[in-house]
Amino acid sequence: MDVLELDPHSPLRAILSSARTYTRTFYEEGGSGLQRDGAVCADISALSFENGSFDLIVSSEVLEHVPQLEKALRESARVLRRGGVHLFTVPPRVATRRRAEIIDREIKHIEPPEYHQDPLCPEGILAFWDIGPDLAHALPIEGLEIKIARGPVGADGRIVWIAERIAA
Repeated sequence: MDVLELDPHSPLRAILSSARTYTRTFYEEGGSGLQRDGAVCADISALSFENGSFDLIVSSEVLEHVPQLEKALRESARVLRRGGVHLFTVPPRVATRRRAEIIDREIKHIEPPEYHQDPLCPEGILAFWDIGPDLAHALPIEGLEIKIARGPVGADGRIVWIAERIAA
């Protein structure tokens, strides 16, 4: 498999690195083209990879921080091969809703600001979205079938999502 992981320090690195190709990424504002410890700076909402480059994308606790979630999911569909999947986790929420947006380069809060811990950003990182079980209906993406792969499980009701690239 050709694998893209949206985490430069993932605990899955040892497993995923045995793939045919394994690309690790991190995000930094204005960092396009930067590389650190073998990981490349990439924005999930504007990837530089060719169409159909990957069989698998893995991300954990990333998508809730992307201002343009719909665009990020469309990019997942674009860079996945048919039958390829994006497996992801996000903090469990009751429903999908926008928490904040960027208008004229300024953050507008729709809900009270919520920051999550991030090893790359000591002050934390803003959550732009709550993502709930209604995700597929709230943000339908052509060519991508989004559903719950497993969960909710555990004390916090954790869910593993699968977004599969299907024929458009």
